[in-house]
Order: sequence, then structure tokens, then C-alpha cells
Amino acid sequence: MRWRLAFLGALLIPDLALDPFRGGLTATLRHPLGTDDLGRDALLRLALAAARSLGFASACALLALSLGLLLAWYGGRLRSAWSALRSLPPLLFLLPLAALLGGLSPLPLGLLLGLLIAPHLEPPLRTRLEWFRHSPAWAAERTLGATWPSTLRRWSPWGWQQAAALFPGAWIAALWGEATLSALGLGPGPGHDSLGRLLAEELPRLGSDPSPLAWAALAVVLLLAWVSAPGRAE
Repeated sequence: MRWRLAFLGALLIPDLALDPFRGGLTATLRHPLGTDDLGRDALLRLALAAARSLGFASACALLALSLGLLLAWYGGRLRSAWSALRSLPPLLFLLPLAALLGGLSPLPLGLLLGLLIAPHLEPPLRTRLEWFRHSPAWAAERTLGATWPSTLRRWSPWGWQQAAALFPGAWIAALWGEATLSALGLGPGPGHDSLGRLLAEELPRLGSDPSPLAWAALAVVLLLAWVSAPGRAE
């Protein structure tokens, strides 16, 4: 979990400077993958896009886990609604909405992904928290008349520890949700570089005029898919 959270800092990195007069350069020692059409170093752009995608996924996963904890603790009356929502894939909501709005900027996209991932985290979180509701520790809290702020302060580290085990799954869902929409041209605009936007720009060129950046972006995505495969994710 820690290495994923480290990428949150990448969300604050400024964009690379544009230099159109140096666009489309071939690979050299100075630019190992050449430059893109706007003169940005392709290797630096790939590194920044990957870091931003991973940081975006970490932010969405944190939001989804926080919402999932609230649903698991307080959402018992709406459990049937969460069950119905879980039966539908998130992209079923995101694709029409993004098409209607002409794309989604990073903030609303992150909020939507967090809201759609959270119901999928509610069942395992409820299972982990339910035994605590019936434990002597919780009974003692109620018997002694502890206020909810003091209970929250005392038990939130334990609750977050239970949620942290589900962080990799939420992270993967957010990463591929953002990458899929960006690759389809429905994610954040050109001002927000990501792996999905790189794929949307570079993959069509693989069949006609493949660039080193296109192959490198594809390799990074395939590597992430391999690392994130079940059994390899934490």
C-alpha cells in the first residue's frame, strides 16, 4: 500500500514544457524515446503520465475505502440498494455520462470512480467489522457510555487496518477505470496526461508509423496488468 500512496505526490508535478520546434525527434542519447509532436521528451512524458495515473488511482482508492467504511458501518438499511448497484459494472455508468459531458475532468472522474467502487468494498468491510459490533469491547464502549468521537478516535486505526487490506483491489479498479475512459477519449482532456491518454494518442500509430513512445506506453500498461494480476497484487 505504501508504494502506491507515494505516487500521490505526482499529482502536484507540473506539466512538461512545450517546444513544438523540437517535436517528432527520433531517439537519441539525450532523448532515449525521442520527443512527441509537441516537443516534450517522450521518456519523461511516459514517466509523468504513469506516475499521475498511479497517483490518481491511489486517491480514488482512498476515497472509495473511506466511503466503503461508512457504508459498512451505517448503511445497513440501504443494503439492498448497494447489492443492486454492485451488480452493474462501473463503466456502464461512466461511459454514457462521459460521452454526454464530452469527457470528465480529473476531480469529477475521481469522485465518480470512488462512489462506484465503494459499494463493492462494503461486503468484505462489513464482514470484517461485524464481529466487532458483537464483541465485548464494543459492548463495554456502549455500557460505559463512551461518546462516538472518543470511540472513533480509539478504534479508527484498527478500522483503517481492516480496510487497508482491500486497498490494492480498489486501486486496480480506479487505475483501469481512468485508463479505459482516457483511452476512449472520454477522460480528462489534453491538460491532464495519463497512461490512458498516451494510449489514445499512440496506439493508433502502431499499425502505420509506430514510435518508441507507443511501444513503451504499451509495455508499461502490460507490465502494470501483469503486476496487478490476482495473486501478485498485495
